[in-house]
Amino acid sequence: MKAKNLKKALAFAMSTTMVMGMSMTAFADDTTTDGGDVTAPIYSFDLTSVVVPTTYAVAFNPDELTVKVGNDASDTSTDQILSKNYGIVNKSTKDKIVSVELQVEDLNTGDNHVTFVDTAADATGADEDKYAVYLAATPADATEVKIGTASADKDTAAAALADVEMTKASANDVTMYSGSNHIAFKLDKATYSLKSGSSLELGTTTNNDVGSLYEVTALAGAGKGITGFTFTGAMNKKADWTKLQNGIKITAIYTSKNAGTETVDSGTGAMVPATAAPTFSSNAIGEITYTAGVGDLAFKTFKSISAPWEGTSLDLTSFATADTVSSKITVDASVLGGWAANGDDPTATITYENQAGQEKTATVTLKTH
Repeated sequence: MKAKNLKKALAFAMSTTMVMGMSMTAFADDTTTDGGDVTAPIYSFDLTSVVVPTTYAVAFNPDELTVKVGNDASDTSTDQILSKNYGIVNKSTKDKIVSVELQVEDLNTGDNHVTFVDTAADATGADEDKYAVYLAATPADATEVKIGTASADKDTAAAALADVEMTKASANDVTMYSGSNHIAFKLDKATYSLKSGSSLELGTTTNNDVGSLYEVTALAGAGKGITGFTFTGAMNKKADWTKLQNGIKITAIYTSKNAGTETVDSGTGAMVPATAAPTFSSNAIGEITYTAGVGDLAFKTFKSISAPWEGTSLDLTSFATADTVSSKITVDASVLGGWAANGDDPTATITYENQAGQEKTATVTLKTH
């Protein structure tokens, strides 16, 4: 090899060696650099908006008179139980179970009072001196519930739900009695979209509260965001109903919760088995009355009761008896003297087992004086 070429080769080898040496030096560096941190927001929101009617039109028509029931003069009925159809709309961001408690109260007292019976035949076949009524809440079937001839939409208001168009699922009637009755429905969630001019932007939107950026833009499709129910039934036509001077009061109370794996009853558009936990109250010394509840959540077995005394929880179970027939728990008044002397009605804790076999607790203000 010529000397000139040898010099070039050595120079290339030295250059390569230097580069490799520099790389080895970088890998051996023990210094660290703080890259910073970030608090990552959680983009999620849950908005509950269930729209229900606030006015109702129901009448009892034992003599089967012809009654105008719609805007059209020809829209009449001779049904013994006359009722508009009532809608429920879900505008929430989640699927909802909407439960309706229907409280029924006969405002007539004394000998002339209403008896609520199990079937239509029990009402129509009753003796002439019995004011028998078969009253039922009837859900809508799988046909879409509409506002007039139009589908419900994001702007459907409570007033429009006081008289909806629906097809009755009569095979799924829920028999109603004096007191508390329940019916429940599963409704799909609405669609929400960003408001005009709003944006959800990574790196710019840095907080969790993003609900204000969104608005409802549509109900669930195929009528899954609306349902309805009405009142139906029969009466004893042989009775002299003119002797009853007062009516029958029906009160509707709506509650909702996020839906789970509930299955809609066959033949209906949205009805599911109703559930309701028991409620407890104390209006007499040592006495606690309760509503049994409905379904799996209903009261089954009384387990224990305790109440706070001088900073500790005092077990009163051995002084208490439970009667599931009268739905009453009674605490021996002799053990309540200390609270009574202090003019105190303690907050007692009741433990019970429900129909699903779960142990639950509830509180009640126990009357002691």
